[in-house]
Amino acid sequence: MMDMVDLNQSDKSFKLKVVLSEYLDADRMDYLPFLSKGYIMDWLLQSEQYWLRRFVRALRKEEYYTFYKPNKLLRYYYARKKNKLGRQLGFFIPAGCFDSGLKIYHYGSILINPKTRVGKNCTIHGNCCLGSKGTFPDDSPIIGDNVDIGQGAQVLGGITIADGVRIGAGAIVTKSILESNVTVVGIPARIVKSD
Repeated sequence: MMDMVDLNQSDKSFKLKVVLSEYLDADRMDYLPFLSKGYIMDWLLQSEQYWLRRFVRALRKEEYYTFYKPNKLLRYYYARKKNKLGRQLGFFIPAGCFDSGLKIYHYGSILINPKTRVGKNCTIHGNCCLGSKGTFPDDSPIIGDNVDIGQGAQVLGGITIADGVRIGAGAIVTKSILESNVTVVGIPARIVKSD
């Protein structure tokens, strides 16, 4: 975030808008310029990517008005908007779980435990669950940067996933993967390829 010390009030509001714009643009969701030909076609056709972008944008605005510039009214407005879109898409993604650079490829049943923490540039392909094993106390995964989570994969329990790990489609990860830049597949997941 930008340092906003020693700015007068008008500069502060301008800087906050810039920061919000940068925060939203950090995700890899291919936002189209407003009223561009691509934007208008996307809106008219109501494509899958159109709905995914709307969800991630609402999620990020909820996070922004919760953590960076607290504003209860805007926080609840965007939380409601996100939750409404989430019901349509099959998503349950609480605010504050993902760092910048999130990319979601498909909709359909993405469930994230509120205690899960995921690093920068995470890619999710859909039908995923990142959460606890249902034990008490609740334990959720900590996932590093640049992790790619395949279709139908599950990461369960209080485990750690290193940076650059690729989790194959349908894999169920229940043990920590501490080696960076590897591919894991299977039930239970095991390392099959190292870079």
